[in-house]
Amino acid sequence: MNSEIQWTDQYVYPRAVRWVLPLLLLLTLQGCALRVLDAVTPSRGYSLEAGLAYGDHPRQKLDYYQAKEPKADSPLIVFFYGGSWQEGYKEGYRFVAQGLAEQGYSVVVPDYRLHPEVQFPTFLEDAALAVAWVEQQFQPEHGLVLMGHSAGAHMAAMLALDEQFLNAHSIDRDRIRAWVGLSGPYDFLPLRDPALVDVFGAADGIPETQPINFVDAAAPPALLVHGTSDRLVGSFNSSNLAEAMAADGLEVDLRFYSGIRHVATVANFSVRLRGRSEVFDDVVDYLDRL
Repeated sequence: MNSEIQWTDQYVYPRAVRWVLPLLLLLTLQGCALRVLDAVTPSRGYSLEAGLAYGDHPRQKLDYYQAKEPKADSPLIVFFYGGSWQEGYKEGYRFVAQGLAEQGYSVVVPDYRLHPEVQFPTFLEDAALAVAWVEQQFQPEHGLVLMGHSAGAHMAAMLALDEQFLNAHSIDRDRIRAWVGLSGPYDFLPLRDPALVDVFGAADGIPETQPINFVDAAAPPALLVHGTSDRLVGSFNSSNLAEAMAADGLEVDLRFYSGIRHVATVANFSVRLRGRSEVFDDVVDYLDRL
C-alpha cells in the first residue's frame, strides 16, 4: 500500500459574509465559538438521541446522530473532540455531526473525563469504553471509523494503533475500518507546557503516550489532515506519523492545507464555514472511498 501526500491551497470567498469575521474571531475562544457554531448549524439530516450513558460517571455520556438518509455500506463514525484533554463538551460539536450526517454518515460524539479530574490514560479508557458501548448497542454492519480533532485526534490514533484499549473490551481492531485525524499530536515529546506535563505525568514524557510508537503492519488505514499554519500542534506530527505508517506498508493519506490554522480544520465542518477550505469535502471523499 502506498501513502498519498497532497497539498491543498486555501480558498476564501471573494465576498465577505457579515457573520464570518466575528465567527472566525470567536474560534480563538473555544466555548464561545462552539456556542456560535451551534447557533448557526441547521438541524436537517439527522435524528438525535442525546445523553446516552455508556458508563456510570456523569461525563460518560454520548450523543448519537443517526443519518436520515444513510449512505449504502457506510461505517458509523465516532468523533472525539479536542481541548488539550482539559476541556470540551459533546453538545458543542453538533456542527461536525450534522455535516457528516447530511452526507449519509451516522455519528457518535462522546464526552469523556478530563484533566485535572483524571490523567493519562483514563480519558483513553473512557474513549475505548464509549467505542465498546457503541459496538455492542448499535452493532454497525459496516464497522467503525474513529475521527478526532487535536487531542481528540490523539485519542482516535491511540485507539486505532495501541490495541490494549479496545482489547480490554474484547473489541477486535478489525472493526475499525479507518481513522481520521484532524490537526492531531502524534509525536510530541518532550512536553513543554506545564499543564500537559500534568496530563501525561512527566516532562520528558512517557513513550506509551505517543501514537507514533504503536504503528504496526496490522493497523487500520488513516487520513491525516493538517494546516501548514498550525501554531498549536506542529504539522510535523502528521508527517512523522504518515512516514512511520508508510514504512510499515500501511495505507495513509496525508493532506496539508496551506495557510490553515489549528481550529480551522474542524471549523470547516460547519456549513457556514465550509467554503473556506477543502477539508470537509476531502474527508467526505475519503469516507466515500472506504
